[in-house]
Amino acid sequence: MLTEKQRRSSLQRTKQFLSVFAVIAILMIASVISLSNIMTLWSNASLVESTYKYLIAIESLDSALKDAETGQRGYVITENPSYLKPYNDANQTLDLLLSKLLKSSPGVNVPSELLVALTESVSRKRSELKRVLDLRDRLGGEAARDLINTNTGQQAMDEFRVAIQKIRNHETMRLGELKDQSNRNYHSAWYVILLSTAVGIGLVVGVLQTVHRGRVAAERDAAIISEERQRLERAVNDRQLFERRSNQLDQHIRLFVDQIQDYAIFTIGTDYRATSWNKGVAKVLGFEEAEFIGQDIRPLIFTPESNASGATANEFRVADERGSASDDRWMMRKGQVRFWASGITSSIRDEHDQMIGFSKVMRDMTMQKQSGDELSRLASELSEESRRKNEFLATLAHELRNPLSPIKNAIQLMELMHVDGEVNELRVTMDRQVEQLVRLVDDLMDVSRIGRGKLELKRQTVHLESIVDAAVEASHPLIETNHQVLEVHLGDPKMVVNVDPARMTQVLCNLLNNASKYSDAKCQIRLSVESVNGSVQFRVKDNGSGIATDRLDTIFDMYSQLGESVERGSAGLGIGLALVRTLVELHGGTITAHSEGVGKGSEFVFQIPVESHSPIPTGSDAPSESDSPDRSYRVLVVEDMRALAIVLARLLSKMGHHVEMVENGEAAIEKLKHFDAEVVFSDISMPMMTGYELARYLRSHEPTSKIKLVAMTGYGQVSDREKAYSAGFDEHMTKPVDINRLRDFFRDLSLSNSQVEEAK
Repeated sequence: MLTEKQRRSSLQRTKQFLSVFAVIAILMIASVISLSNIMTLWSNASLVESTYKYLIAIESLDSALKDAETGQRGYVITENPSYLKPYNDANQTLDLLLSKLLKSSPGVNVPSELLVALTESVSRKRSELKRVLDLRDRLGGEAARDLINTNTGQQAMDEFRVAIQKIRNHETMRLGELKDQSNRNYHSAWYVILLSTAVGIGLVVGVLQTVHRGRVAAERDAAIISEERQRLERAVNDRQLFERRSNQLDQHIRLFVDQIQDYAIFTIGTDYRATSWNKGVAKVLGFEEAEFIGQDIRPLIFTPESNASGATANEFRVADERGSASDDRWMMRKGQVRFWASGITSSIRDEHDQMIGFSKVMRDMTMQKQSGDELSRLASELSEESRRKNEFLATLAHELRNPLSPIKNAIQLMELMHVDGEVNELRVTMDRQVEQLVRLVDDLMDVSRIGRGKLELKRQTVHLESIVDAAVEASHPLIETNHQVLEVHLGDPKMVVNVDPARMTQVLCNLLNNASKYSDAKCQIRLSVESVNGSVQFRVKDNGSGIATDRLDTIFDMYSQLGESVERGSAGLGIGLALVRTLVELHGGTITAHSEGVGKGSEFVFQIPVESHSPIPTGSDAPSESDSPDRSYRVLVVEDMRALAIVLARLLSKMGHHVEMVENGEAAIEKLKHFDAEVVFSDISMPMMTGYELARYLRSHEPTSKIKLVAMTGYGQVSDREKAYSAGFDEHMTKPVDINRLRDFFRDLSLSNSQVEEAK
């Protein structure tokens, strides 16, 4: 039977045992937690290093893609092959960097969708760069620059920058998370050590209090204290190890930053004074460490204009509010030498989210800036040169049409005069050559329209047979003169297509004329048309001089000519086939050239889709010779070019009309006071009073407001027609005007007058 004292002693020993056990458990848990925190801090240090390396690889990828674009643009604009070297070097670097970024790195866990977006954006940008170079090699610099001006390259670069910024943001967030986790582990380890120390001290006090209870209890307590002391020493050692490793990590990071020389990387205090330096500062800014540390960097590296305008202060304000500020601008290096810098300023915050300074990364991009400015200047000059070329072509066409007009009208007048056979043969030859000149002028204008993107189609639903007949009729004189044979095979004469009849006739006529020009006498030319898989396929084949196989890829380029064309006496402007390809492509079709070589003939094949769903307009409402009233009109010709006025007046007189002529607009107004003209044919470009001014005057006065006004001018663009109609003209005819066009005009006028009289 235990006494009360024994029970209390036993209970006290039990409590002591439980207390010692609790203390030991607390110390063990504290040790485990401390060790876990130390391992986590070490792991986080490794992750931070991997993340910084990954960010540097991202920046290198960005720089390499910019270098590739700079090299490509330089080559396209300057046509200097030396620009291809940085382009090719950058491409190789891109492959290595993409491979490095896509490999799994310790501590880097970029979401797959961000990597896929980055890879796709880089691929699209590289494809755009390569497509421009390919277009430059195939079609020339102007086509490549046109593609550049579409801004597809800028859109691809914007997509890449968005993708790379997302990865930067992800990794920056990752660094923040690692920093927060390290701070938590650090504080946790510190609190555990404090707790362990407090527990140890409590245990020592308890041991001292129980010494008097006996040797056995003292020895037991001493053993416990010794064990706890050892654990405490291990915890302290672990703490010291953590501090050494943390110092090593800081040293590695400092060494890493210090070794980067292409980028100036430094930190700034809240007073804007530099607190760190790397070798990049010396290379980019020119300041050694002693010259840089402690200096206010605002007047040191920012330009006076930036400081005065508040741009410098705004950059730091944005970095403070948003975390970072990116700005490309002119900066200053040592000696106040200016350079174009690209970089980013970021805010540095402590564990309480209080701003304690800034970090700045910057790079010298002066060469790239100068290259970009030079490219912009060259692009502006090329644009101005293209505009002047188009204006020159329009003026040239006008100046050529003016002398062609009296020549063509005189030839048509000779046709009405029924001259003898020998003279008529000369007239036919002259007519054919004039028509060729007119076609060349029209081709020049089409080139101008293509350059300005103004070439438009006037589609309508027609029978394919009518287009083929028109092309054959237009090409027949040349083929007949060259004593050649033309075979036409039309699969379905009633086939319906929705095209611009005039342009499609121009395509066929150009191909037939080319076949005739590059074939000897008695050669055969074959035109076949058939339906193939929902498209209409045209084939123009000859057994003439053929095409060298190495020229097949460039035969459709603008101003491209066959090397032997001059020797054959058939050299042209080199724009016919380029126009053919443009017109076919505008119709949604494709065209190819085939030849087995020089002397083995050639074949041109093109096809256009069949898009017609509308019925063919019937000819019931179209005027005909039978329903065209046969009457003459009182006509006034207003033309300052006397030769053209005389020939046109004689031609109209020969057609049965009463014609008067004057040399300018003022004379026309005086003439109309005593000559009751029904139709006025007026030139546009005349001295003293232009044709537009004359038309407005006649429309604004009652006696002349109902006269039929016809503009006859060498300017035949769409804008010229619109200006003529706006001024009051009823018709617009481009010089030289064909006699059939005049006949159609008077026939339509007679029919219109007859319908008005019947309505009355």
